[in-house]
Amino acid sequence: MRRHNILNIDEALNERQAEAVKTTEGPVLVLAGAGTGKTRVITYRIAHLIVNKEVSAGNILAVTFTNKAAGEMKSRLHELIGGLANGVWMGTFHSICLGILRNETEYAGLPKSFSIVDQEDRLAIIRQIIKSLNIDPKQFSPKSYLHAISSYKNTENYVKNEPIEETFHLLKTVYETYKRELELQRLVDFDDMIALCVRIFANYPDILKKYQDIYKYILVDEYQDTNAVQFRLLYMLAGISGNLCVVGDDDQSIYGWRGAEVRNILEFDKVFENVKEIKLEGNYRSGKSILSIANRLIENNTYRRGKTLEASADKQSEVKKYEFYNDLEEASFTAKTILDKHDDGISYDDMAILYRTNAQSLNFEKALKKANIPYKVIGNIGFYQRREVKDILAYLKFSDNPKDEQAFFRSISVPKRGIGNSTNDKIISYAEENDITILETLETDLKFLSKSRAAVDRYIQLIHDIIKCESIRDKIELILNTIKYKEYLQSLGEEPDIIDRKMENIDELISDAVRFEEQNGSSLSDFLASAALVSSNDEEDIEGSVKLMTMHAAKGLEFKLVFLTGLEEGLFPLGNEDGEANIEEERRLCYVGVTRAMETLYITRARSRIRGGRHNQSPESRFLSELQFGRSFKFNKGSTNNTFKNRSGNYADYIKNSSNYEKKEYNDDNTASFKASSKVYHSVFGEGTVLFSEGSGENEKVTVHFKKEGVKKIIANFLEKA
Repeated sequence: MRRHNILNIDEALNERQAEAVKTTEGPVLVLAGAGTGKTRVITYRIAHLIVNKEVSAGNILAVTFTNKAAGEMKSRLHELIGGLANGVWMGTFHSICLGILRNETEYAGLPKSFSIVDQEDRLAIIRQIIKSLNIDPKQFSPKSYLHAISSYKNTENYVKNEPIEETFHLLKTVYETYKRELELQRLVDFDDMIALCVRIFANYPDILKKYQDIYKYILVDEYQDTNAVQFRLLYMLAGISGNLCVVGDDDQSIYGWRGAEVRNILEFDKVFENVKEIKLEGNYRSGKSILSIANRLIENNTYRRGKTLEASADKQSEVKKYEFYNDLEEASFTAKTILDKHDDGISYDDMAILYRTNAQSLNFEKALKKANIPYKVIGNIGFYQRREVKDILAYLKFSDNPKDEQAFFRSISVPKRGIGNSTNDKIISYAEENDITILETLETDLKFLSKSRAAVDRYIQLIHDIIKCESIRDKIELILNTIKYKEYLQSLGEEPDIIDRKMENIDELISDAVRFEEQNGSSLSDFLASAALVSSNDEEDIEGSVKLMTMHAAKGLEFKLVFLTGLEEGLFPLGNEDGEANIEEERRLCYVGVTRAMETLYITRARSRIRGGRHNQSPESRFLSELQFGRSFKFNKGSTNNTFKNRSGNYADYIKNSSNYEKKEYNDDNTASFKASSKVYHSVFGEGTVLFSEGSGENEKVTVHFKKEGVKKIIANFLEKA
């Protein structure tokens, strides 16, 4: 007897989607274009396995890249099949691997009670290390070391325990010291979670077999974003002919800079045997005009599997291009247009401004604020990284792991207890030398603590009281009441409305703890792990506001009206030393930006833009000519309806007549000594990539993006071809 009514897949999905759902055996590659319903496909596929194929929910693993995506998938699955969905293994790569590590600590070489160190605390540890090694942080930044270590940990070399390469000053020493610090404090970082699981599977075949028997059906969302170690994990679990279904879009692979390997999806059928490939090309999001230029753009990439988006609904859409004298005019026009569109009935929520770099947001923020338009900058500091939230979490972390130095440093200092950094360093040193916890050190009768003994004893008592509390909510409320946190904020001179907002965030932290306990029990370790796992990309939903964000942050979102801004050479595509491979990823990023628009797309560029404190004039982006497609693409210089005024009247006239505008003639590739995108060498600045050139003969000047020095304008005679 079946446990549930049979799902009628053919009625619920289109032909291609249904094929992707019902092909359940062996490796399956689903190439899902933007807006083609991939989440729906994954959800129905899981439901089909459970209901129609009678696969146990506990034998299904669904992997996502963000907690938000996992939550949405869980919600849809429960709506579809209710309680039958209980037991499906669903979460991010990190959360799934954390669960494995919790079960296999012995094989991972970890202590039973290890904690997760978040990105900010990782950086704090690196800062301490480079300070102890007398490394100049201005010359070699802590973030550069952290990035190098993170990159290394996401390679096969790390999995195999091969040493890190000394790519810059004392990297090996910094890494080895960082490694020892994590071990001393019983900490695991994000990169370790996946790599350590792969290492366990490689060294202990019986452990691998155990999880292969559990995860008999594996589904992966956003597969184009996987890196080498994530691929290795999936390969080991599924085998070359296992039931692995990956869903992704090679045309939206935009995270190469953080280790994503687009070839994981491009060469999927070269690694796995008897692969079934299914293309989802019916787009439910955008109108025909928008999809036409998106297809036209992405066809210029050569490193892709190839597909063409088609509008599934007869939705009207419009694409317009505007060119402005400078970036301030671009921002002012954008704000004016948003006001007009809002008056026409479009909600602020349905509008977004997209840009290539975070620095571009400032002009738009100023223009929107001046026009009294509500806005939210997406990608701003996340909830768990807010100061007040981290203050309270520090107490919870230290009570849970009395070896956590960062948690100790923060909690002992909020509020201040008369214990300075030098005393804290002595405490840490004593704990390490005697192989005891920091809490045990504080309880020791040490002479250097005699002056602050009373304050230390009150702190110790609070930590013990936190440990005794059964619920996480009670722990938080105990901390707030004991340290009088609101009064502490007032003592810092914070404005009343700011204090209110911070206390509202604390209230939300308590609410989050309550929700967690209701669903998962009262394990503080698990709650802190879940907090650490929350992706910085998982933004809270701010209603009634225009969204400002980079195109990277826009991935997965959709809006009725989108402004795609800053389409200039050197800015978008961004100047980069990686040459044509980088241009292909930049083009994919532009494709992502275009396909966020549902009904209306404005594409803008400025002839003059202040960057690095200097006025820079750049030719229009190569993507603009690639985007044009028939009559769907309208070209406007400034405002065409005279609603955008300047001292000279029509904006287009202002561009022609303004004495401030310096006309430039940019060379095409036939007249330039150095072609755009070509590699050059300068005796002082090193290797670089040509953005454009102007002038001729001895007066020819070439604008170059140098790897180490940024953008420079050089007389052509001083350059050599690399």
